[in-house]
Amino acid sequence: MPFPFLSPAQVRATKFPRKRGKGYDPAQVDAFLLRIADALAGRAPLHPDRVRTIVFTEIAGGYDQRTVDDFLAACEHQLRSGHVPPTTLQTGEAVLAVKLPRSPNGYDRGEVDAFLGRAAAALDGRGRMTSSEVRHTRFTTTSGLRRGYQVRAVDALLDELEQELRFRGR
Repeated sequence: MPFPFLSPAQVRATKFPRKRGKGYDPAQVDAFLLRIADALAGRAPLHPDRVRTIVFTEIAGGYDQRTVDDFLAACEHQLRSGHVPPTTLQTGEAVLAVKLPRSPNGYDRGEVDAFLGRAAAALDGRGRMTSSEVRHTRFTTTSGLRRGYQVRAVDALLDELEQELRFRGR
């Protein structure tokens, strides 16, 4: 059976059913999924053999082992193949159409909007941007009356943008 290719955001958002008896420690599994997501995003090295040989502590009410093991097999396959799937951000219009939620403590809206404008132009061939540039981008945070964009939502969008640029070989 072929494995589906996963985005870093999909790996981060994955949740597993819990068992009544003993199962894998959710904190350990969730932490390892973050490492896998970073590897898929090109941020950190992770050898596929490490995914195959990882051992988790079993605790009462933990994650269902079979479900976790099947998911990790798909992740190992993708890491081994080096495949980076395309995203939904295939045009500049798609980037600019994303509605980011606002938050009292978030990223500066002006900085984020300017960066996304540059990213949109790059996706449409009117500028240059690399996945490394996206990965190393930092925004000023806001507080108090100046509402910014929700940090998690912006970070998820940047993950997807970085993945799209990697898919394009940039």
